[in-house]
Amino acid sequence: MHSRRTFLQQSLLAVSAASTASFSLTALAKATEGAAIPQASRILVGFGAGGGIDQLARVLADNIAPQLGKGHYVVVDNKPGANGQIAAQTLLNAAPDGSTYLIAPLITPVLSQIVYKKPGYDPARDFAPVSLLAHFQFGLAVPAKHPARNIQEYVAWLKAHPQQANFGSPAVGSLPHFFGLLLGEAAQVNIVHVPYKGGPAMMTDLISGQLASAIQTTSELAPLHKEGKVRILGTFGTARTKELPEIPTFTEAGYPKAVGSGWYSLWARKGTSPQAIAAVNQAVNSALSNPSLQTKWSELSLQPDPRTPAALEQLRVAEVAKWRPVITASGFAIE
Repeated sequence: MHSRRTFLQQSLLAVSAASTASFSLTALAKATEGAAIPQASRILVGFGAGGGIDQLARVLADNIAPQLGKGHYVVVDNKPGANGQIAAQTLLNAAPDGSTYLIAPLITPVLSQIVYKKPGYDPARDFAPVSLLAHFQFGLAVPAKHPARNIQEYVAWLKAHPQQANFGSPAVGSLPHFFGLLLGEAAQVNIVHVPYKGGPAMMTDLISGQLASAIQTTSELAPLHKEGKVRILGTFGTARTKELPEIPTFTEAGYPKAVGSGWYSLWARKGTSPQAIAAVNQAVNSALSNPSLQTKWSELSLQPDPRTPAALEQLRVAEVAKWRPVITASGFAIE
């Protein structure tokens, strides 16, 4: 009798274990199926080949492909034009199957919703955040012969010479354009914006002294500063840059509202499976944190800042709240 009871108990335990194992394998199979992504992925870039954002995309593509599965490959698809809007529209028209992603500068998920009357897409409605990638910094420079030697002297000069108080940016509606507005508000001084069609022409006028000041990425300004052709007075970041540790921030100079940075982020089409987004997020964040790639990020003047999809969305919302009143007050808008 005892042997029979023991046999029944063991049989029930075996059936229970088998059922549990069957359930676990089924759940694992479903999870794996949900996490599967296509054999190939493409990363959209809204600017031409060779630029900083393009180089970032290509380094990431090479490094995340092996992490996304055996034989997986990632291609970079340049869609230049309209300040990144063409690439954003391409993502909007893509299927949410986990095969298409967009590396975007801040203008795509943030500024487009403020400056364009009809942007054609809504990041909150149409795109799914994948990961923040990296920050890059901006600085303000004056000609080498300009009398201002620091930020305080520059602001005093602006107030004393209102007819000459201007700043250049590489393009109307660019982030340097809006940093100039931010600085004017922080310093309570009117600075006339002089837009250019690209950075080279702007830097030529700055070096010659035809332009009183200019705002540009520190990666573009640093070589000219070190050659003595221009003088960088301050940077807009929360901390001094590694490439220019001697240059103070505007916050240090007493203008805490004149702070911010540019950043690149990765987005998918809304409706892409959370499992696919999680897999790409993990692969991207691993590449950004890879010690062997830190030299490359430094060469591109990028500060890697891997985050979760939720953290990227929180940043996007905060940046919209920061920039909307500044840009709206200026009256600037694009049809």
